[in-house]
Amino acid sequence: MASYLCEVGDKDEVCIVYHDGNIVQATKNNVLTLTPEWSPDGNFIAFSANVRGGENFDLFLIDMTDPQKPKVSNFTGDALGVKLNEPKWAPAGDPRILVYATTLPNADNWDVGLLTLDANGAADALINITNADAEGVGQDQNGSWSPDGTKIVFQGERNDKLNGKKQFDIFIADAEKKGAGKNQVNLTNNEHPDQKAQWSPDGTAVIFESKRDGNWELYRVDITGENLQRLTNNDKTDRRANWSVGGILFESQRDGNYEIYRMDPDGNNQVNLSNDPGSDNNPIWSPKGRRILFESRRDGNREIYTMNADGGGLVNISNNPDGDDTYARWNPVFELRSVEPQEKYFTTLGDIKRTS
Repeated sequence: MASYLCEVGDKDEVCIVYHDGNIVQATKNNVLTLTPEWSPDGNFIAFSANVRGGENFDLFLIDMTDPQKPKVSNFTGDALGVKLNEPKWAPAGDPRILVYATTLPNADNWDVGLLTLDANGAADALINITNADAEGVGQDQNGSWSPDGTKIVFQGERNDKLNGKKQFDIFIADAEKKGAGKNQVNLTNNEHPDQKAQWSPDGTAVIFESKRDGNWELYRVDITGENLQRLTNNDKTDRRANWSVGGILFESQRDGNYEIYRMDPDGNNQVNLSNDPGSDNNPIWSPKGRRILFESRRDGNREIYTMNADGGGLVNISNNPDGDDTYARWNPVFELRSVEPQEKYFTTLGDIKRTS
């Protein structure tokens, strides 16, 4: 099972694809919808949507605990007075969600915030845990939980470094409930931008994108700030890493168009898995590391595909020639098996059935 943003008319909606290839349009907001993310138990999807218009973006939940009656609800409401995006669930058992947030009406100063859900699925007050704006030092973005939930990694602006302009560095900070955001440590401290850090499966290192050598390349560093290692080395862009027990997936432009590559954690054995003249982007490992979700333009428009870890078994799972589909995410509990391609069709929410 997987979710993605499906283009319906001129707006994106949250769609869910099941093991049998059946596709369900889970939202019908007809507004700008962003970043759907599954909870660790696979029972909920959090996403951001511009339902109230203007600069307002609230967070919503799709309750999938009863597949026959999924419910969409606003769990932040309009009382927070902030613009919210990119929800990131804490590891299983922790009712907290990281968000990328800015206070309205000043929508230009972004920080990493923290929401806690109560037993009814409602969120309490937003806590700014990076507080870049309060320090007058720039923006903080792309927060991500460590595998054990004790730390977060994010990119932050702290110093004027290049031509008098602030540049992003990679920071880690505590994520304990009583001290979230404390003990911030700059892992990179480089005059060129470093961004979009992702944790190693064991939580001892992070991988990130850096432009320190002229173009975007992938680097890794221990969470102590030691053992910095360049993993990719060519004159084209390498970015959007996804690290799992199966290795590191990323997209590379080294072949003239974006392709999906896999490499070992030390950068060895870099292999082109997608190998198609169309642009292939945003690879995501399945929970067990057996298959890969990614976006592809090989059919002209942007579609969601899966393939085996070795690049075989290619399947178009969105099959939407009339629109662009993006931001695919696996259900962390029910892994989508390979299905035969079929014409795209939607069911009503009352017809949803979970398959295992």
